[in-house]
Amino acid sequence: MKRFVIWFCLAVCTFCAAAAAVPNVGNGRLRVLGNNLQNYYYNYTESSRPSYNTDEGRAEKTRKIVNMMLQANADIYAFCEVEAKPIVLQQLADSLNKTAGVTYYKTIDDGIYVETDSYDNALKSGFIYRSDKVEPYYSNYPATNVTYYCNVMRIQAWTEMATGEHFVLSMNHFKAKSDEASIAKRVDNANWLKSGLNNSSKVKDSDILIMGDLNCGMSEEAISIIQDAGFTEQLLAYDANAYTYCYQGTEEFIDHVFANASMASQITGAAVWHYNTTCGGTSNSANRYSDHDPYLVAINLGGALPGGDCTAIDFSESFASGLGDFTQVSVLGSSSWFWKSDYTCAYINAYSTCPDDDYLVSPAFDFTDQKSGTISFTHALGYGTASNWPNQCSLLISSDYTDDVTSATWTPLTIPSWPTTNWSWQSNVITIPTAFMHKSNVHFAFRYNVESSAPAWEIKELSVSTVCEKDTAKGTEIVPVDVPCKKILHNGLLIIERGGVQYTITGQRLY
Repeated sequence: MKRFVIWFCLAVCTFCAAAAAVPNVGNGRLRVLGNNLQNYYYNYTESSRPSYNTDEGRAEKTRKIVNMMLQANADIYAFCEVEAKPIVLQQLADSLNKTAGVTYYKTIDDGIYVETDSYDNALKSGFIYRSDKVEPYYSNYPATNVTYYCNVMRIQAWTEMATGEHFVLSMNHFKAKSDEASIAKRVDNANWLKSGLNNSSKVKDSDILIMGDLNCGMSEEAISIIQDAGFTEQLLAYDANAYTYCYQGTEEFIDHVFANASMASQITGAAVWHYNTTCGGTSNSANRYSDHDPYLVAINLGGALPGGDCTAIDFSESFASGLGDFTQVSVLGSSSWFWKSDYTCAYINAYSTCPDDDYLVSPAFDFTDQKSGTISFTHALGYGTASNWPNQCSLLISSDYTDDVTSATWTPLTIPSWPTTNWSWQSNVITIPTAFMHKSNVHFAFRYNVESSAPAWEIKELSVSTVCEKDTAKGTEIVPVDVPCKKILHNGLLIIERGGVQYTITGQRLY
């Protein structure tokens, strides 16, 4: 393994010497890269747009993009001019993982699939991300429902796993410059984007970053619309002479990074990386993959992480005099969790009032700097049918609960020990899943969900304990991985399999 890592570093550094150096964008914990990939296709035979017309040509462009991504070392890659099929970015993520010898690069499943190529709807914008550093926060969605632009104007909220902080990233491809009529279409693009970002039911955070090939100089009306909405251009903020595109030897600034005020205050640097262009006299023709340069932004969400050792969590709730910091939430039925003084416990039963659905929700736990942990409790049950108890009574965990239990994502935790007789107390110690470590808004919930033959459930002596992780840099172990592309003949159809996921020959994902 050490030999592999040393060889890999040397290979990357050798490549760096032949290309423009990665710009310094400060010491932000998160790095976001945007880029127009200039018609990056998987099913290139459907279109005349790609500059390659063979599998070898596609593989060569993939190799060049991956080399750029490895040097950039970003946590989120936002791309446009990508074929509107899920396999395209997946093959890029697979190649990145394989070349780097890791497993954590993933794509956003946006559901975009266009069966046939036409100039109006064949492309999309999309995201690749490091799953050990960030995770998607709510669903990927379009800024507009207008045909074609619903694929190329995409919005995704993110969570930084080390802090639990959120931000919103929009990747866009506005109407290309062609004639006077195109100006009005870019104005439409800007208004759609503003409207999409104002959709409070989908955008869950006030820190917003806009990226993309907007095909606009700073003097155009479309840019004014974005600025009037409270966004400032970040590439120009750090370099007044920035450009991203070279047309017939002339520098053009048409790819942009805009941030609203709260987002801008957390940016440590932003810069164009002249990896592909030649206007500045630096040629990278051997490794050029696009006619647009990539650009980088570094962010410290919520400011710098506090230094020093962290403190382990040692929480307990006996339910000896009430429900404490736990909250009762009734979804269905007339019963509810309450404190039962007879046995000094949290108690619920439905008896003849079924159906019933009730949650007993814990306070929020901040596991940002915690390495591992357990939750323990003692419970007793009676009435109903004992064999049904594990289906009627469950323990759940969530990292996105706010105030609505039905909209939160709840993961069941297996309760290993159940009472063998009515009203006998049984203790449990359950390991908290690793996926919930390093998150800042973790809740547990006891769910009582019955339709008939309802039991009574009592809970007491609950505790949550963690082991502190003193190193706040939450890296993931590097594991070599090989992601081959296999071709399978199934019922007369040729199926492509990458990393255990199967696609049709045209790139449609099979479920």
